[in-house]
Amino acid sequence: MTVPVRYLVYGFSTSCITLLYALRLAFHSTIICQLKNSTDSFLLDEDLKQYTFQSVGFGLAVGLVPLHFLNFLGTRNVTTIYGIIGIISALFYPTSYQLGFYASFITRLFQGAPLGILLWLIAKVATEWTPKSETAIAIAILTSVYQLAPFVAQISAAEMCQYFGWEYTYYFLAVLCAASHVAFYYVYTDRVEDNKLATSEEKLFISDGKGKDPSQVSQDVPYSQLLLDSTVWATWFANLAFFSSLLVFLQYGPLYMNQVLGFSVRTTGYCGGVAHVFCLFAKVIFGKVMDASKMDMSRRLKTAWTVIEIPSLTLLMALIMVRDVYIQMACIVIFITIHGVAIVIIVKTQTYRSAEHNHVLANGNTLCVVLCLFLQPLVVKFLVQSNTFDEWSRVFGLHAILILVSVIFFACNVDATPAKWTGIQKVATDKIEQP
Repeated sequence: MTVPVRYLVYGFSTSCITLLYALRLAFHSTIICQLKNSTDSFLLDEDLKQYTFQSVGFGLAVGLVPLHFLNFLGTRNVTTIYGIIGIISALFYPTSYQLGFYASFITRLFQGAPLGILLWLIAKVATEWTPKSETAIAIAILTSVYQLAPFVAQISAAEMCQYFGWEYTYYFLAVLCAASHVAFYYVYTDRVEDNKLATSEEKLFISDGKGKDPSQVSQDVPYSQLLLDSTVWATWFANLAFFSSLLVFLQYGPLYMNQVLGFSVRTTGYCGGVAHVFCLFAKVIFGKVMDASKMDMSRRLKTAWTVIEIPSLTLLMALIMVRDVYIQMACIVIFITIHGVAIVIIVKTQTYRSAEHNHVLANGNTLCVVLCLFLQPLVVKFLVQSNTFDEWSRVFGLHAILILVSVIFFACNVDATPAKWTGIQKVATDKIEQP
């Protein structure tokens, strides 16, 4: 039985962005090996180490600028260009580390730049290659990058550090990343109609019901209308609340579980891993349920956001009020499992609302991530000074408020029908008026 080409597109797209993200995350594991028995590493300086961590955030911000202007090259070419940058910077990192802080900072900056295509590529594939009847499950697969990348990075770093040396983590992941991009370039085409591997039946199935003719709909982005759309701002704020709340546990979760709750490093690692596995399965199940639902799409998305985020808010409140360490640990695992599903709803809403301009909203999502990466460390540093329950409760409370506001804003403003500025309604009207 032949595998549908769209599934290969989902798989290779996910593989490309997963490995690019893993190359960035590998540093959080290899730094242990880099500092082991080291007395002259620049990473022993707390300020230089902090700047090295932040360099990826700078790179992500910088990478968004050319991404917008290179859009005319097409999804396949842009993905390949960013992949090459990520692969070369990963291969050069071991050498740059030996050269010192400035070389490492610049190399890490170039490692961060390609991460700008993560949400952008997800949006492109969801728009160009996903049938309307399986949008949610496709997005669930594509967004699994946030569960797969940490596993790939941590396992690769652990094995390479033990048997070969930390440098080989980057060489190994770079080779896998290169292979994924070659496969992606071979399988993917910007227009489904131009793909030589897909059958005519599959092409028809992908395009059916999308309501647009690519030859008729303008690709010029109507920024003025887009920025006045309340659905756009509702999804951007939802994305800000989603990533900020998730990053608390991705970046500070192990520290909190170890130093505040008193669990061992191994226990915190396994609990985090289990949470990501649960979330991956939850995404797939949730995606299938959303695709199978007969509810109106706008109502379906509003209901889904509420169903996911109200329990997430409740779990944050439990972390504030309950002091039992085992209950807290359970709340963190369940929160990561449930809350991680929310990205499927955000991307699906933007796909239906913005159609061929979905990549613009994806760039806005990435700007939200950049904002979180820069502001969250400052907020945590201000609110948490002694690493106590009460101080961390303020952090959890702040994010509970963000989630609550996102639920209200999302429920009041989201409209899943294609916006007038997409051109879809115009094309449909023109076809009706034709004799």
